Amino acid sequence: MGEKNLFDSLEYITRDLEKKRLADVFRFVSFKPFEKYGPHEHLRIEINFVKKGSCIVRMHDESVSFNKDEMMIICSNVNHSFEAGAEGATLMQLEFLPDVFLRLDTFNESTTKELTPATIFSEKNRLIKIVNNVRIMRSVQRIVNELNVKSKYYQYLVIMYYAELLILIFRHLDETYLPICTNDTLRKAINFIRTNYRSDINVGDIAKHTEIGERYLRKLFAQNLSISPLDYLNQIRIDKSIELLRNTELSVKEIAFECGYQSPQYFSRIFKQRVGISPREVGK
Repeated sequence: MGEKNLFDSLEYITRDLEKKRLADVFRFVSFKPFEKYGPHEHLRIEINFVKKGSCIVRMHDESVSFNKDEMMIICSNVNHSFEAGAEGATLMQLEFLPDVFLRLDTFNESTTKELTPATIFSEKNRLIKIVNNVRIMRSVQRIVNELNVKSKYYQYLVIMYYAELLILIFRHLDETYLPICTNDTLRKAINFIRTNYRSDINVGDIAKHTEIGERYLRKLFAQNLSISPLDYLNQIRIDKSIELLRNTELSVKEIAFECGYQSPQYFSRIFKQRVGISPREVGK
């Protein structure tokens, strides 16, 4: 790019985008109770923030619920369907092609590989759930507002907000232990846990799947995540159990088994240690 200044760089990026499509969908939309949409898939990255109500996103092998103030990021080419909850749902929607993020490499040709869409928005992260992250929500809202109002030089601000959004999403994944790391063995172990947490798996099973010893597996988790494999497994299970307690009519016993615990008593003990209250108190 030579010695281009910031504004030259921003103009280069917007001009380089095909038809200057900074987004394909940017709106607030409401759905009636139990209204359904899909299944469908698209190349666009889809971000939805739940302003009111609740909804469920279904993929071929799992369903994930979302409540008010929670956000979903659906990656490219993921077949999914949507269903509003009992009170309907109001969403802030933003959909854009991955090319928007790819163009950000214009700023610096040596940008770390961690911040590329192929790393963040991959099959392993096909549906990202974000809870209580005000900065990401506001970043998306700024993009939507600028695209709707279209004040002078709005496109420059949109590009900068996309850069902010990409970094904030990476930080969120990194801080919540999702599989963004450079160690392939650890990535494989994390993916195995996230795929099989409903089953009666243990540290030995994880080590066997990743073809390493249990001692080395514990070392990888401690060095990279400051957590043990068992603690990571329990955190995934507890997070899922909270979703089920809040959004289903399943009993505590049924949820314990659904989340991979063989004993409801043990599940309740681990839950209270981590959350500070009993599962029954969450479900009220």
